Amino acid sequence: MAKKPHSTKKSRFGNPAKAAADAATRANAVPLADLRLERAMEAIAPGFALWLESQGRDVASVDISLMILDDFFDMYRILEPVTDAMSLLPDAVREVMEVSADANPQASFALRAGVQDYVDYLAQSALWTGAPGDLAKLADLFKQPAWPGLAPEAELRLDGPLTAGETFDGEGANEGAGVEFASIFVPELSAELFTATAAASPLWKNTVALLAWVGDGQDTSLKGQLRKKDRADAAATLRHTGAGNLGEASLLSSTDSDLEAETMDRLKLYWHLLGSLGLVQFKAGRASIAPRGRDFLEQGGAPFEVFRDMLGQFIFISTLTGSEPGLYEDWHFEMASFMVLCASQNPPAPEALVSALESPDAASLDLFILAKNVASWAAEGLVTVGEHVEVPPAFRLDLAEILRGDFDIVSTGPGAGLNVDELLHGG
Repeated sequence: MAKKPHSTKKSRFGNPAKAAADAATRANAVPLADLRLERAMEAIAPGFALWLESQGRDVASVDISLMILDDFFDMYRILEPVTDAMSLLPDAVREVMEVSADANPQASFALRAGVQDYVDYLAQSALWTGAPGDLAKLADLFKQPAWPGLAPEAELRLDGPLTAGETFDGEGANEGAGVEFASIFVPELSAELFTATAAASPLWKNTVALLAWVGDGQDTSLKGQLRKKDRADAAATLRHTGAGNLGEASLLSSTDSDLEAETMDRLKLYWHLLGSLGLVQFKAGRASIAPRGRDFLEQGGAPFEVFRDMLGQFIFISTLTGSEPGLYEDWHFEMASFMVLCASQNPPAPEALVSALESPDAASLDLFILAKNVASWAAEGLVTVGEHVEVPPAFRLDLAEILRGDFDIVSTGPGAGLNVDELLHGG
């Protein structure tokens, strides 16, 4: 993985590799300054959410932005214990970004974009209480390369165009090569194949397990976030994974802090899905199973339609969150194109991804990030990892439907013209 130039400046976080996990390991006691910040954010969050909606963001994107802001302030207040939520210090923001990039390169792009949204909201709504000069410094900070470890002039590209039949070898960039989507190949499908594949997927099994854990109810913050004392128990229910040898390779090069951060990120993903899909409801600092969630647990009603909604949101979160319409050079496009390649007739082999996860220092940054992303897809069953990395045939129609709203997607094969709704209902 690409290394940053050596700096003699000592980070106030101490060990940067452990900084991202500080929030999860702090004592349960809540200092007065933290309580004041939490109350301030509870007052600010509704206006910020409405502002995001006015910018054309959908509900899922707004929820993700609010979670990003929570994560940011968990780290920011380590540097600035007496935090003014409406006045951010550029040096502290920069250090949070740097430490985030060191601890979790995969998530740092979203963190940067989320904080930029928040600062823009404060400025446009006349809520900014800091120095005007600090706004200008923050604007310069957000202009820095959007992906950690890349020089400002570097383009975020993977190793050549992602067309059918090609795989990643991790060697150099194919400059000037146009990236094209492979065709999604859809074989003959049946309702039985879809339901069996869905029910066997980690995404389904973990959802059932986490709903069962919610049970008669769990205490939360007023914003519906799990209490720190309960997060480990909740995360322990997410024991199903399809990561296979990608997961095993990642373990070899991950620190305990890396693994803890990834576990909490996974829990946040599921908690977001449960809430946004109406499986769990929140009221007065308590989460309980909603009627739709009980249908899901009992496999009555229309649980597989709920699963399809969940699958669609997971695809969106995995590939498109943060991308801007019409900009097809960013990493979201690259991730989407690789996912489509995994649904083609010539899916990629996993060896280069495994190697990048086992030895990140020897791999290009782009390849390492791709490998981490694919491992997260595999963990929930969006792809399977064997001789090839493949999107299960039963999920390919949904994949095409989700991505077609943003990209030119072509489906081929005997099942390409099928409608999943009609398939499930025998139409």
